[in-house]
Formats: sequence, structure tokens, C-alpha cells
Amino acid sequence: MTALARRAFRAALAGGLAAAVAIWPVAAPAEAAVSAAVSVDFTKPVRTLSAGDYGVGITGYGEGSYITNDPRHRENLRNLKAGRMRIELHYQEPGHHSSPIVCGGYKCDTTITGDAWIAAIRDLGAEPVVILQVDGRQTAEVNRDDAVALYRHFAASGTPVRRFILGNELNCTCTPEKPEMSASEYSRRFNLITDALDAADSAVRVGGPATAWNDLSYIRTFLEGSRDRVDFLDYHDYGNGTDPIRDEDLLGAAVRSYETDLKEVGALAESVLGRRIDLQIGEFNSDFDDPDGHRTLTHFNTLWGAAALGQILHAGAAAYQYGDKNGQLGLTSTKGEGGIQRSEPLPIYHGIGMFTGEGLFRPFGTTMVQAAADTDRLYAFASDAAKNVVLVNVGAQPLETRLAFTGLTAGTAAIWQSTSDAWTPHRTGTAAIAGGAATLTLPAGSVTTLVIDQQGLSATYFDNADLTAPKLTRIDPAVDFDWGANAPDPAVSADTFSVRWTGKVVAERAETYTFITTSDDGVRLWVDGTLLVDNWTDHSKRDDSGQIALSAGAHDIKMEFYDSGYDAIAQLHWSSPTVQRQIIPTANLLAG
Repeated sequence: MTALARRAFRAALAGGLAAAVAIWPVAAPAEAAVSAAVSVDFTKPVRTLSAGDYGVGITGYGEGSYITNDPRHRENLRNLKAGRMRIELHYQEPGHHSSPIVCGGYKCDTTITGDAWIAAIRDLGAEPVVILQVDGRQTAEVNRDDAVALYRHFAASGTPVRRFILGNELNCTCTPEKPEMSASEYSRRFNLITDALDAADSAVRVGGPATAWNDLSYIRTFLEGSRDRVDFLDYHDYGNGTDPIRDEDLLGAAVRSYETDLKEVGALAESVLGRRIDLQIGEFNSDFDDPDGHRTLTHFNTLWGAAALGQILHAGAAAYQYGDKNGQLGLTSTKGEGGIQRSEPLPIYHGIGMFTGEGLFRPFGTTMVQAAADTDRLYAFASDAAKNVVLVNVGAQPLETRLAFTGLTAGTAAIWQSTSDAWTPHRTGTAAIAGGAATLTLPAGSVTTLVIDQQGLSATYFDNADLTAPKLTRIDPAVDFDWGANAPDPAVSADTFSVRWTGKVVAERAETYTFITTSDDGVRLWVDGTLLVDNWTDHSKRDDSGQIALSAGAHDIKMEFYDSGYDAIAQLHWSSPTVQRQIIPTANLLAG
């Protein structure tokens, strides 16, 4: 975000909405709850998400504590589930390819080799993204030759790096000792390097210009000069830095401006290139100039991080938090910042973790869907496949919140929250969903993630008898079907179809349960991975059963069925010492 843009929205807010909205302050006294409404429409997708949309910058600033050698830091990053990790690498002596490959950040730890960094990133389950050097202190040809040699170095290991960003914040003198570079010269070097990398490996993907903010003039000149060579567009965007800004503005208009800025940049790119292009915020954090840490080292940054990440994702971009170790801007503590033990999570880690789950709960799904709140105090983001809802209450009051769902009638939602007195996500209860609605209280200054299990079982229907070529996926309230000679759905044939039901069965008591299938034809049933019924044969209507001892609570269940002709029957019953034989009720089935 440009300084000009920040001044503009502050001026607009001075007499506008922000004056009327009480934003959560640190250590605020409790206030009475007010009402809020959220709508979530699971039938209206916004975008598809992948693991690569969640990124982290690896800095080399850990003062001896890195992803290469610190088990606790590694464990925390692994739990955050970032799909991509970016690091700047270059030859220690530019132009001399026998010199070590080391990190390229200003005063980063060059005792760690490039091979160690890349190996550590891959071991954490992420794709490495390498920032290649574009530096006016060397010739363009040296930058090109170094880029190709570095690519070939990693390709020789059998696992090449294939995603690169060229240069870093060259639209300003943002890095000491590194000169600013004009957009036209940057574009010339980008073209030279990209052509050489493409000649080495056409699968390589290259992006830029990695400007320090959404510098539209610089980005336009770059795009006009490089055009089809650009695979993705990268720029950095911090909530604030050099300009003073109120907390309420940083949690309000600054967060919402991510979406408007990204739309503006995307429209610019499309107008120049004649095509849509992938966008990524290559660095984001709340305030890079926060000397007393009142934002970055408090729960404020959990709220800000969750809201900003949601806005960036909703706008269609990928987001790279900067960085893993970076003092108070890090994901984990470098040397005890804010009294937080070294390598333990800093607040923004939990803001991101309310989407990725931190290894505690199921992550945000792969389809972002429409969600909206009726107050500017509250951000709402939702996903399908799997159904999660993230709610960020930045207000000073608890919100008695009613959620209305489209595309979801009934289910249960595990409630996970990060609050001012307990930053780490923790389970606070369960919300019942009935009639397409639910209610819950959102504490002041909190992030809440609802992990929704829809009642019934997830059913996949196949237009053959061998569970291949899926034609239909839906939620079946129960397995209680007597189709006769008819098809279960117009998407499949009346004969030779198959079905797989998956989800969880909820036992209300700890006891031994008998599961009974009634089928015509073949059937198999597993509970908690144990095969209880295995009658994968053509047969007329019959019962098969198996027993298993279950604890109270939810257990994995899978049932498979095929019909080879004539009548088709598939039913799933259970019984126990306290339950008479019955079709397993919808209330005891969760689709996930």
C-alpha cells in the first residue's frame, strides 16, 4: 500500500465510519454484547484455494535459530502448513559459481548453505520459491548467468527448483547498499534472465517485480516491457510503516484496502497483458515500524493477520507472511521478543493458524465461498470442501452472532477461538446448526473458526459397479434406500452403479455396537478402519453384520455398495445393549 493511499484513507475515515466504530484495544474492559448477523452461501464459490496460496518468507535472520537446525521452530512451521516458502539465494561471490550459494537478505546468516535451506523447506512439506538476484552493482549478464547456474545446481540434485522471483524491492532504496533500479532496466534484466531459464527448463515459472508496495507506474512499465514472460505478479504490501496510523484504521480500512488494491493491480495487468495473471503479496505484515511492539507483539496482530489473510485470499491472491524469523515481525520469536520464549509463536502466527489449523483442527477448505457480516466490526470468511467459517471480531464488544447458511441445513460446528487472554487456538464448545442457522458469542477482540460437520454421510455415486468414474457427490441424511429397479439419480444408470458413503458415526455411549447392512447387491463396511462386513458379491436382499466396541464420540465410517442389475437396496442399521435395531439416525452421522 502506498503512503499516498494510506493518507487518503485516513483522511476519509477522519469524518466517516471509523469514528463510530469502537475497535478492540489491548486490555480493554469488558463491554455488553451487541448483535451481529453473518450470511454464508456454500452454493456460491468465490475462488479455488491450494496450499500454495499460504506462503512464508524464510529470512535467515534467526540469530542461530533456523528451519535448518531448530526443532521447535521447524515444528511450528510444519504445523502452519504453508504450501510455499520463499528465500533469497545467490552466489556469495556474484559471477563465481564455485563460491557457496547463500541467503541473500541483508545481513542474513551466510554460514548456512543454499542446499540446506532448500532441503529444510522441502522437508517441511513446502515448495521452495527462490528470489534470484537482480542487482545494479553487477551487469545484467552476471545476473543472468548466476540465475542459470543456480537453477542447474539444484536441478543436478534431481529435484529442481522451478519457481522464481526476480529481484526484491528495486523500486526504492529499501535495502542498504543496494541501488534502486528503474522499471525499464528491471524489465530488460527480467527478460534476459527469464529467456535463459526458459531455455534451460520450460517448466520454470518466473514472477516479479517484487516492488515494496503496489507501485502502479513501476508495475505497468514492467508489464509493458516483459509481457508474456511474466508468469505471476508479485508485490509487497504492509498495513503500515512510515506513516502514523490509528489502530482502528489499521484493523479497518487498511485491511479492506488489500482487496481493492489487488483488484486494481489485477485490472492493470489484464489491460496490459490481455489475460488474467496470478497475483501474490510477496510480503505482508501489519506494521514494519512498530518500535514498542504494541501491535506486532500483542493479540492485535492475531486479529490483523487473520483479517488481512482472509481479504487477500478473497481477492484471489496468494499471501506470503514476512517472515519466519524477523524479530517482532516474525512467525516465531527470535530472541524472546515480547517475553515470548525463543521459537514459540508470535501473535500473527495464530492469525494465519486460524485458517490453516496449526495441526489442531481441520484447515480451511479448498473452495472459498461468499460470506458477509452486517457490521464493520466483524470479518467473515468461509470455505467449502471442507466447510469452515473464520470470524474476526475486531470490536471492543462481544458479538451475539446469528449465522444463516445457504447450502447447509443441519450439522454441528466445533468452535475454536483465539482470544486476548489465550492466543493459541483452543476449543471452546460446539454450535448446533438447525434450519440452516446457528448462533454463538464472539468475544471482543477474537478470531473464531467454526469447523463444520454436516449431518448425514458424504455420498459419491459412480456410473459403474467398480467405484470408478464418479458422477455425483451429495450428502445423504442416512443410508436407507430401496431403489427397486430405478436409478438413485439421473446422473447414473438404473443398473450397474455403485456408491461410497464416508463420514463419522457418533456413538452416544461406550459399548459394543452391531452394525447391520441390508443390501442387494454387494456391500462392504468399515468402522474406525476395521472391516466389519465384506460381501462384495451379487446377491438378493440379505443382512450382513459385524460388531465393534466403540467409545462415546465420533468414529470413522465407510460403506461401499454396488448394484449389478434388477433391484437395488442399501441400508445401514445398528444396535447395542441400549439401542434397538434401527437405521442409523441422521443425528448420529457427520459428513465432515
